[in-house]
Order: sequence, then structure tokens, then C-alpha cells
Amino acid sequence: MESVLEKLKNSFWFLQISGWLIYMVVIFITFLTVTSNPLGLFYIKSFRAVVGFFLTLILWRIYRRMVNRLSLTSIILIVLVLAVVFGCLWALIEEVYIWFRVDNYELSRSLPNLPKVALDYAMTLTGWSAVYFGIKYWQKWQIEQENALQSAFLADKAQLEVLRYQLNPHFLFNALNSIRASVDEDKNRAKRMITQLSEFLRHSLLSAEKKEIPLREELEAVQNYLAIEKIRFEDKLEIKFEIEESAKDFKIPCLLLNPLVENAIKHGLQTSPKPLKIKISARIEDEKLVLEVANTGKLDNLHNSNGTKIGLKNVRERLEKLYGEKGSFELTQRGKFVIAGIEIHY
Repeated sequence: MESVLEKLKNSFWFLQISGWLIYMVVIFITFLTVTSNPLGLFYIKSFRAVVGFFLTLILWRIYRRMVNRLSLTSIILIVLVLAVVFGCLWALIEEVYIWFRVDNYELSRSLPNLPKVALDYAMTLTGWSAVYFGIKYWQKWQIEQENALQSAFLADKAQLEVLRYQLNPHFLFNALNSIRASVDEDKNRAKRMITQLSEFLRHSLLSAEKKEIPLREELEAVQNYLAIEKIRFEDKLEIKFEIEESAKDFKIPCLLLNPLVENAIKHGLQTSPKPLKIKISARIEDEKLVLEVANTGKLDNLHNSNGTKIGLKNVRERLEKLYGEKGSFELTQRGKFVIAGIEIHY
């Protein structure tokens, strides 16, 4: 926030100085063709610009207190009144300067012209005020837009983190149940399962600060999870990977595939003849990454399941948050296989 305010402050001085320099040059050139004393004209027009510069500095000091305190109607009324007052003051100061500078000065000739000059200067000050408030409100709108975007980004980030961390307890609960079921049957098998689980958790912790990771790293976590289930179910579970080499470096959200694999095992075991076949594939197709987790079984049973389906819900919501229309998730039945498919467009 400090850097933004500093930029606004610096921009005022740049515009103020450059604006009045341009004003001085314009009024000097405008009257240059109707004078026989260019140097004298330069002094007068320079003095006019300097007076305008310092008068608008006083207005600036006043206006700064008005921006966030008064309504737009009140600001307009005050600007008009101040423009008239300062326009008259500007005309009087310039008239006094000319009186001292010009020989044979005649007040009677200049006096009738004074209201017109004052009105001229009042219009100049009104124009300066309009530019000032226009820029000020535009800058204020810009800051509000930046704050709104930042707030939206932080809200989305927080929501994604909630979705992400909802998954870890879900995975952990199911993995620990698998280990618990194996402890009494085969201690060595339970130890291997614990090792695989620790590898899975290590992957989760190491990637906690990353928004996206290469698919190859996500597949390592999937393999660790499946190793636990393979030890538990042995010949009742068949696993196959079909991963294109070109897809392995494609970046995806961390822990995106695991919920699909978990659901494939959980619901596949309820409806599939043994052995349950799990196939995980990834390919690049028509400028998009296509991920599929397929399991033998029936889709109807999955739809009617009383489970929480938190994993599939999180996958869908995370894709929507991160990719919008460029990411999609769909469950379909293809022959004997239930397909959980993800597509992410470049």
C-alpha cells in the first residue's frame, strides 16, 4: 500500500509541474504574434503561470481534505466558489505585477477588463480542479479494483486450501483402516503398508506450498497409495498404468488423482467381478491433458452410494476454481468400465 501511495504522490508533482509548463508555453506562443516585445511578454506570461501554479497548490491542499469526506454535489459547489474567488485573486495579483512592470500603466484602461480576465482564470482553475478530481477518483477506483481482486484471489486461495486439506484426512482415514485390517493377518505386510503411507504423506507435505506439480510427481503419490491397497487386496486387485511420456511434465493440482483412484477401488470392489481392474491413463490430445481413472464395475451403484463422495466433489470444485471452463470432470460408463475423466486445456 505504501508504494501505491508514493506513486500517487509523485504523479501529482509530475503532472502539476509539466502541466503548468505546457500552459506557460501555450499562452506565450498564442500572444507572440500580437506583441512587439517578446521578452516582456515572456515575463508576464511566465508570471501568470507561476501564480496559477501556486494558487492551485493551495487548492490542492484544500481538495485533499474533501475527497473522502464530502459528497460529489458538495465538492462541485465548493470547486465553483473557490474557482471564482481564486480567479479574482489571480487577476488582481497579475494586475499588480503589470502595474509595477509596465511604464505608463493606466488603471482606468485595465479595470473594465478585469472581470473578463478573472472569469477566464476561474474557468482555468475549474478545468484544473476537474482534472484533479477526475484523476483522484480514477486512482481511487483503481485501488479499490486492485483491493477487490486481491481479496477475491485470497478468498479463492483460502477456499482451495480448505478443499485441499479436506482430502488429507479422508485419505489418511482410509489408508489407516487398510493398515488396521492387515495388522493381525500379516505384520510384515502392515509394515510395508506403513512405509508406503509415509511416502504418500511425505509427497503431500513437500508439495503443500505448490499450487501445481508435474504429473510424474502426482503419479508417484498414486503409486504409493496403490501399493498400500495392492498389499491389502493382493490378487483381488489389478493395476495398470498407461502414461504418455509427453504428459508427464504437464502440471496439475496436487492430490488431484488420488480421490479418483480411491473411489475407483472403493466403489469398484462393490460392483466388479474379481479381480477389480484399475487402469490409470494420461495423454495429450487436441491441446489438452486427458486423465482417466477406469475401474471395472457399474456407475449406477456409485451414483446411489451412501458415501460422502468428498473426494469427487473436491476434484470438481478445485478444477472449477483453478481452470474455470478450461477444466472439466466427468463420470461415465464405457463397457465394463467406469471412467473418471479429467480434461485440462492448455
